[in-house]
Amino acid sequence: MNLSEALDAALPEIPKARLSRTRPPRLDPELVTREDTLDGEPIVGILQRSKGSFFRFQPPQWQLAQLFDGVRSYEEIAQAFNEQYSGTLTVREVEEFATSLDDADFWFKTPQEKNMAYSARLKAQRGRKANRTSKVNLAHISFSAWDPDKYLTWLDERVGRFVYSRWCVLAVVLLFCFEGAVFVAKWKDFGPDIPLYYNFTHKTFMDFAEFWVLLFGLGFIHESAHGLTCKHYGGEVHNMGLMFLYLTPAFFVDVTETWVSATKIQRLATIIAGIWIEMVLCGLAMIVWTNTQPSAMVHDLAYKVILITGLAVVVMNLNPLLKLDGYYFLTELIGIPDLKERSTSFVSAWFQNSVLRLPAEVPAVPRRRAPLFIVYAVISGAYSYLMLFFVVRFSYNVSSKLIAEFAVIPAGALAIAIFRSRLKSLAAVTKQFWRTHLSGGFWLRPWTLGSLALLLVVLFVPMLRDRESAYFLVEAVDPVTLHAEVNGRIDAVFVHEGEEVRRGQPLLRMSSMDVAGMTSSARAAMGSAHFDAFEAQLAGQSIGAAAAGEEAAKRSGGLADEAQASLLVRATVDGRVLTQQPGELVNQQVGSGEALLTLAGDDGGQAVERLRLFIPAGEMNRIRTGDEVAAAPPGGFSIVRMRLTPLEGEAATLPVGLIAHQEYKGIALPTFYCARIALPAGSPRLALGTVGVAKVFGARRSVASRAAEVVVDVLRAHVW
Repeated sequence: MNLSEALDAALPEIPKARLSRTRPPRLDPELVTREDTLDGEPIVGILQRSKGSFFRFQPPQWQLAQLFDGVRSYEEIAQAFNEQYSGTLTVREVEEFATSLDDADFWFKTPQEKNMAYSARLKAQRGRKANRTSKVNLAHISFSAWDPDKYLTWLDERVGRFVYSRWCVLAVVLLFCFEGAVFVAKWKDFGPDIPLYYNFTHKTFMDFAEFWVLLFGLGFIHESAHGLTCKHYGGEVHNMGLMFLYLTPAFFVDVTETWVSATKIQRLATIIAGIWIEMVLCGLAMIVWTNTQPSAMVHDLAYKVILITGLAVVVMNLNPLLKLDGYYFLTELIGIPDLKERSTSFVSAWFQNSVLRLPAEVPAVPRRRAPLFIVYAVISGAYSYLMLFFVVRFSYNVSSKLIAEFAVIPAGALAIAIFRSRLKSLAAVTKQFWRTHLSGGFWLRPWTLGSLALLLVVLFVPMLRDRESAYFLVEAVDPVTLHAEVNGRIDAVFVHEGEEVRRGQPLLRMSSMDVAGMTSSARAAMGSAHFDAFEAQLAGQSIGAAAAGEEAAKRSGGLADEAQASLLVRATVDGRVLTQQPGELVNQQVGSGEALLTLAGDDGGQAVERLRLFIPAGEMNRIRTGDEVAAAPPGGFSIVRMRLTPLEGEAATLPVGLIAHQEYKGIALPTFYCARIALPAGSPRLALGTVGVAKVFGARRSVASRAAEVVVDVLRAHVW
């Protein structure tokens, strides 16, 4: 049993009547106050240092609160306020004011009152736990570790005077300029590596450990910078620890006192201090990285620090759509605290009141602020839900590496845990809408029947046409490959890629030691046969043997001539050169039978190109032979339309470069099947090797059938 449970069990139930106040409450004498301006209106900031609570009062509210001394009665407080400030305050209003602040735990309490309040709080917590289905709030789990005030005081005494000097700020700005220049110069390295570094699906255990050690260390420095800045400008920091936001660890530090101890500029500096120090660390790591050898361990460590503290984290922290440093910097800059809560509450209440016609009270918002509230609420809401979906998707990708398709179970449980409160709110609004508008004789009204009929038409009438994505490659209809007939070396190439050639046109020239030897041997044999025949005639002998030798020499000479002619490679058909960069063949040694050039044959003036269409296997059940295909050539405005031919029976491999290389382990390319389609007459001529995207237009189906198909596919993939 912990201390809270022991106190809850040991403390007797004290009747409220016994300890109910006979006098109004008393103002806490240890409050820290500061007058300020918020949204153009004067306010009084009040800090309860013992509780870490911060309040904002309007001047009349603070004037009234100062009259609560624990001695005056409600009547005396109302009378004193009206006399001092020419007011018309009633006793009832004074009592309601005191009650509202009592609910916020604002007033000073005696030890006996604290015991009673603590017992009531424990009882309320016990009741909430009993009614709550989940004992853990995954959205926010925090652990307060220690009181860092002494540490920050010591740190401010040692480095505060230097860190916050003008010369240090100027030096850091110059460091940022160097940092930006390196980012621009090396973006081809940083750009792909930043998302890859945060892809955890292929990291080893040691990679995980190293990442979290770096993240924790940098997180502690980040939060220490917030606390140090608050301390330097006169505030105290008594709370620092670790929290988990949707199971993602993050440090936190309580710098509430900066709102009563610092000016607006100093508060902005306190908010931005964490990002500032991370950018400093990134710049220092960049200096180390650019001045060390790639094989050194410090070189690799510095690069990883850059990836953590560079654009990825800076952009995340500066993002005003998340309640991080950028959000608080924006709200302090424009003077609208709780912007996210206030804008969301305003838009939600307005939607319920104006659109759903529910009895929702719309918060009062100045007219000039309404556009900002609407835009911010919509954008931040969409972004927040996108981030929550990313968390669920990320958990599925990681889990799938361990438990394959069963990863849908923990991912689904996490999604339910995250979106449970939002689903409950939606259910409550839906229930209220039903009670307000859809009960009684609602279904018999003409406009209701008309709306229902329209809804049924939208859901079940097949109006939307299937549009399946595909890829295409322009290839040759009848390619012809020319081969080397003898061993040799390529001396010259006379054509280039894409050039139109005619039958018999020289394409390249070769030289061959073998052919040269054959020619020399044939010439020598022919000369020897002529000499033998002449000698036989002079001697009066038969020339039969000499004639046979001469005939053999002629045959050898013919073969040598053919070999010599084969060194000049000519086009065998009319067509176009397909070989990429044929000029690179010059000075290469080739063997007999080796491929040299490829031509796209032109058969009787017909087109030499056709379209090879690659269709994902998951879309094959929604397309049929004869469906319309629309291909969009890159760089052009015209669409090439044709009809789908029968698909080939075997899976096809995508050509290199058709889709960018996929590094993520959690995203696998689907299986593709292909169809070869002749380009229609009159279509624009496409260069061979052109790649692009296409759409296959299938049948028209209803919204309901599409939704049913999605459900069936999910069940088939994860259940069947």
